[in-house]
Amino acid sequence: LPRMAEAVTQEDFVMTVNGKLMASDMKFTLSHEHILVDFIGADKVSKNRYHEEDVFNTAMPYLRDVKNKGCQTFIDCTPAYIGRDAALLKRLSLETKLNIITTTGYYGAAQEKYVPRHAYTETAEQLSTRWTDEWDNGIEGSGIKPGMIKTGVDKAPLSDVQKKLIDAAALTHLATGLIIGVHTGDRAAADAQLGILESRGVAPSARI
Repeated sequence: LPRMAEAVTQEDFVMTVNGKLMASDMKFTLSHEHILVDFIGADKVSKNRYHEEDVFNTAMPYLRDVKNKGCQTFIDCTPAYIGRDAALLKRLSLETKLNIITTTGYYGAAQEKYVPRHAYTETAEQLSTRWTDEWDNGIEGSGIKPGMIKTGVDKAPLSDVQKKLIDAAALTHLATGLIIGVHTGDRAAADAQLGILESRGVAPSARI
């Protein structure tokens, strides 16, 4: 969780699609959910593949239901290139009064089907710059900021690009304070991740 400026408060906050929220106000939280996911692959994914109004109308009854059952915060863990739509999440948040959190980062599991081509040629530092820019300036020009870093890896041994994604996540964490959520294939893959984080001086507690 990032920390607000000391002059304002010492309390941790989270970043929702509507801006900062004190961690103490998250209340009952659904911590790993997906409103919209597109499994077509990074080279074909597009917002033209679905109608936003259809997704909005389909998701709304479920979100209202969990809100009525006492849920206050909904963490949508969908990364870029697999269906993330920050503007849609903000619209749903405003309509339901749920605190919704979105992500930055790329999903390297599933044999890297959802990893964009530039991730193979760019360095971890360059990828981190992309993700940090979403924190600094908002996602895709929307002004909506991510509340966590989401990535994923298959079983060990990690591929070169999967290692790079974890390294980029570590650098992004250091630059933003965002927590890192990793879909992980097995224990050995988790150990490999922790080794990469340690090499960057990132505490294990920064990783989910």
